Amino acid sequence: MPSWFAVLMSALPILVALILLIGFKVSSLRTAVCVYVLAVVLATIPTSFQIPLAAIGFASMQGVLLSLVIVFVLIFGLLLYNVLHTGGAIETISSAFTKQAHLPVQQALLISAALGPFLEATSGFGIGIVIAAPLFLAVGFSPRKTVLLSLLTQTAVPWGALAVGTVINAELSDVSLHQLGVTSALATIPLYLMYTVAVVVIAGGWTGVRQYKGTIVAVWLLLSVCTWATNAFISTQLAAVVAGAVTAAALLGYWRLVHGSTRTVNTETAAAVDSTSSSHVSLVRAGLPYAILVGYLVCTSLIPVVSSFANGVLVLRLPAFGYRLALLDNPGFALFLTSVVAVIIYRLSWTQACRCFVNTLRQAYPAVVSTVGFVAMSTVMQKAGMINCISSALAFLFGGSFLLVSPLIGGLGGFISGSNSAANAMLAPFQSAMAHKLHSSALLYATSQNVSAANMSYASPSRISLATVVSKQVGKEGEFIRQVLPLSLAAVAMVMVFNVMFWVFIKSI
Repeated sequence: MPSWFAVLMSALPILVALILLIGFKVSSLRTAVCVYVLAVVLATIPTSFQIPLAAIGFASMQGVLLSLVIVFVLIFGLLLYNVLHTGGAIETISSAFTKQAHLPVQQALLISAALGPFLEATSGFGIGIVIAAPLFLAVGFSPRKTVLLSLLTQTAVPWGALAVGTVINAELSDVSLHQLGVTSALATIPLYLMYTVAVVVIAGGWTGVRQYKGTIVAVWLLLSVCTWATNAFISTQLAAVVAGAVTAAALLGYWRLVHGSTRTVNTETAAAVDSTSSSHVSLVRAGLPYAILVGYLVCTSLIPVVSSFANGVLVLRLPAFGYRLALLDNPGFALFLTSVVAVIIYRLSWTQACRCFVNTLRQAYPAVVSTVGFVAMSTVMQKAGMINCISSALAFLFGGSFLLVSPLIGGLGGFISGSNSAANAMLAPFQSAMAHKLHSSALLYATSQNVSAANMSYASPSRISLATVVSKQVGKEGEFIRQVLPLSLAAVAMVMVFNVMFWVFIKSI
């Protein structure tokens, strides 16, 4: 029987984070620093969680290293946005969106429900947020709606960065990647419907749901069928790439057919011309950096020769930490390269380029510190045994009903780490061990871990901090956690229902 005092202590950093962010509306930056210090203190004092100072330092450094990919994405994603904005590309792209998708609901569906999964699948680590938020602001959405809608680009996180988190889960759980991809797609089907409805409600209210019910169903079916079919018949890694691209193409084709040559733009969403941007650029030049970004990411992931080169050159290795980072095979480097090319394409002056870089550093600072702080907190908690204590207590408390607790444990990992990959690395072995102990399906628990962690990661303080920085809402992280967390918890509840249905199905055959 677990010590409930120990369980309370192990959960204290997470509880304090929620209290500070939601109850006292403390900024994400200050909260991250506080809870990291708290985790270190709990690992230092003489309790069952006490570990040597050297181990605390080791775990903290692991947290810093794990967060590097996200930090690179944040910094160079913001740099790309500033360059595109200064070059006039954002204005051009927003104008094109308002011509093809005239109304707010249409724009939200196109960017969040369709392009979001595509962007996250080809890059991962929150790039969908970094790219979507400026577009929402440019077409006239309020900063509040921009934060929420940009977070909802994260609906296909199990397949983010070409399904790297799912691959990690399959390896650690010793299950087939193909089977895990297919069952994760089945578990995600009702979630796609919930998120599509949420996008419409945020953009147009419940009236929009009634008005666009046919489009909602079409988007849901396209995302669901394409995600499942690609997992089943093509490749797990390409599932969200295909689903997002097909859905976006279908929406644009349908609206083009309906609107014809209409060029009327709704005044609510017309983008205002910013005095700081350069003269209007053509749509081809405006979209070229995005094409370069996606092309680079796809080539380094799917072409063996290119992938091998990118993985073997400019590799940062720290064997003591078991850490390896291929700088060329990294979404952050792809964003940096695209930013440099964009400076050339838009012929920015040296002064303009420097101003973009300085603005980027100023904007990124709060999110960088909070991201590193929260990830370091999670690695210290993991090293000290706090995560295992919480998970074991839940397993003991619910016993044979663990299939209902499994999504909560997966979601916990996603929430504190802000990454499906990190959550799976932390908790997939535990989920697999519980499956064998209970003589249950390892595939069921691997799916539960994969989908629940992914659908809690976008509600994590680190991801919300990323969205608030890009949307210029720094300091309001707690407010957005309050609004997004119920949606994530609803997703976890749906995974519980899926687990029960899966279990019943297994027992019936």
